[in-house]
Amino acid sequence: MKYNINRRKFLTTVVAGILATRYNKLKSGEMKKNLRSIAKNTNDSSYKRQVMISPYSLLPVGSIKPRGWIFNQMYVDLHDGLKGHFGNITSNVTQNLFAKQQRKAGTWVSGARGRKEKDWWAGEHEGYWMDSIVRSAILLDDQKYIEIVDVWVEKILEKFKETGYIGIYDTETRFPDKGFDGELWTQSRVFQALLAWYEYKGDRRILEAIDTTVRETIEHYRKDTYFGRPNPDGGVTHGVGYMDTLEWLWRLTNDQYFADAAIWLYTDYSQNAPKDFNDLTSSNMIDSLRPWFNHGAHVGEAIHMPRIAYFFSGNPQYEKAAKNVIPKIIHHTNPAGGIALGYLEAIAGSQGGGHTPSENCAHTESLISLNRLFAYEPNTEIGEWKEKCIYNVVQGARFHPVDQAVTYLARDNRRQAADVKIHGGRELFSACHEAAACCVLNVPRVMPYYVEGMWYRSNDRPAILVNSYGPSLLTTKVKETAITIEEVTNYPFCDKIEFKVNPVKPVTFEIALRIPSGCGELKVDAGKDSEIAREQNLIRIYKKWQKGSTIRVDFDFQVMRKIQADGKEVYWQWGPLVFSLPFPHKKQIITEINATSDIKSGFYEYLVAPSGPSDGWSYLAGTDSMFKLVRTDGDSKYPWTKPPVALEGNLYDRSGNRINVKLVPIGSSPLRRTTFPFHESTSADPDVKQAKVSADSDPMRLF
Repeated sequence: MKYNINRRKFLTTVVAGILATRYNKLKSGEMKKNLRSIAKNTNDSSYKRQVMISPYSLLPVGSIKPRGWIFNQMYVDLHDGLKGHFGNITSNVTQNLFAKQQRKAGTWVSGARGRKEKDWWAGEHEGYWMDSIVRSAILLDDQKYIEIVDVWVEKILEKFKETGYIGIYDTETRFPDKGFDGELWTQSRVFQALLAWYEYKGDRRILEAIDTTVRETIEHYRKDTYFGRPNPDGGVTHGVGYMDTLEWLWRLTNDQYFADAAIWLYTDYSQNAPKDFNDLTSSNMIDSLRPWFNHGAHVGEAIHMPRIAYFFSGNPQYEKAAKNVIPKIIHHTNPAGGIALGYLEAIAGSQGGGHTPSENCAHTESLISLNRLFAYEPNTEIGEWKEKCIYNVVQGARFHPVDQAVTYLARDNRRQAADVKIHGGRELFSACHEAAACCVLNVPRVMPYYVEGMWYRSNDRPAILVNSYGPSLLTTKVKETAITIEEVTNYPFCDKIEFKVNPVKPVTFEIALRIPSGCGELKVDAGKDSEIAREQNLIRIYKKWQKGSTIRVDFDFQVMRKIQADGKEVYWQWGPLVFSLPFPHKKQIITEINATSDIKSGFYEYLVAPSGPSDGWSYLAGTDSMFKLVRTDGDSKYPWTKPPVALEGNLYDRSGNRINVKLVPIGSSPLRRTTFPFHESTSADPDVKQAKVSADSDPMRLF
């Protein structure tokens, strides 16, 4: 069965829910049967619970630290970019909601850029910002921000001593049971920051405070339902993000309580999810042919839920659901790695392509979920997806070298970013979009979480595994022996890596390397006395490692010509990098965005328009359009600003003339063409639905 979704039919994001509902009715009998089965199995001992040993473990925050260009990008973003200065841009992140606990659930408040927002939205933003600052401070060993975080955390712990609760709501309205709220969601976002700080500092007060709050929250909602309340909103359905907290607490404590809570969370969602967000219910996930329809970020937040729920419960329904997660995320992925959106922020069945937008919140949340998913399902496609997404669409959504503005929605093909009405201004480069501050806050979270998921430790044998690549330093233990492994490379701008392995004393164990797609004559040298086995997607190196041991890898990436999902356009990729034809551009400031009238932030919203010819927008790919990799005089410190690699080859204009062009990584080209039509009869600028809405009337603000 095929699903051809006509984007013209989507007048609002509600249509995505209607479309999904119509599909569901076709299989209503089967779905009801599945739900009854799930409900029965959740409380039934007829299936065997899993032995709780996951294949791999995430390492504690700070075990993997950035080096090279990743360190430089994170550093300038913290000290000169949005990350470190967001408090001057919007007051949404500086209200100390978790230290004051004064918000009233179900109310409207003044929010970012003076827009009316639901009470929980600023709690999400504050949690995002804290998480970003905490992780960056740890990974960069930045003493200035370590001191700032200490103050934040102490204020939250002091309030906990008074109330026995961590959250944004006051005593009278916390744990609401109807209407809109963000109780689970806002708690889970600040817990990501606090648990990272706990792993860094080892302060038991943090863990105890979170433990207490989580138990009280779960006990309140487990008596009935969280997702099945009357009139839920997006803040309620964002509660799927609580799985991050429950999984992490189980990982830290091995307490069965948190495993049971995780089972309850997914079961409650599967049985009671509102129709506007039911893509990841077990019954819908079991249907391998059903596409996703809901808000992309919601889906990204929860793609690990079925697998983790299965791991804790052994429920075969959840296992069937989990098996379809990776195929579905790949199905909905654009050429440059973003999750395709059919209308506004909803996936709406879209398989995507070069002209289809994607949302940066979805990229970040998917990355976080996939980091956790890999520990329970070590599928090498996860590393492939993360590298493609983070090294392409995310880098192409921001200014370089310093992250001073980002696009809320990103496209692989972007002729201009100068229409303030398209998608409510979401396609502008901005320091804080009128629609919401979330995507601008999520882009700075990307690299700390990418670093988190680079290495994993095996739980069933002495082994560590590289899941995604980039310059970094790993510090861990194997067989109780302390080791460091420095990954020396300019990846993804380079296909050669040297690993410097230094244990404090000789120790024998395995190092496994994921084999990226697009390799040519792959070469690995680990020195004498090493045993090297190559599998389909992994290289396993077994050796007695000593100080000064090295592994040298040459992936020998080949330029790949790839076709987008609809078969109409083609693009080129080398290693994880997708390449684009760049267009000259100019920036025009629309407005300075300031948290208050007496603060000048120095951060702006822009119009970015072509400053010269963009004839390449109409170029075609011929059957003989071939590209080769060329090395350029790039900037190794800030390679996205001046990339050290490019592709040289030929395309054709509409008159059939052969044109020699140079393509650069998509992250190095604010305005660009990435996918090219095969034939002159194909429009260079297809009629893609671009909703023109205002921030006030945008239905996603009420989603």
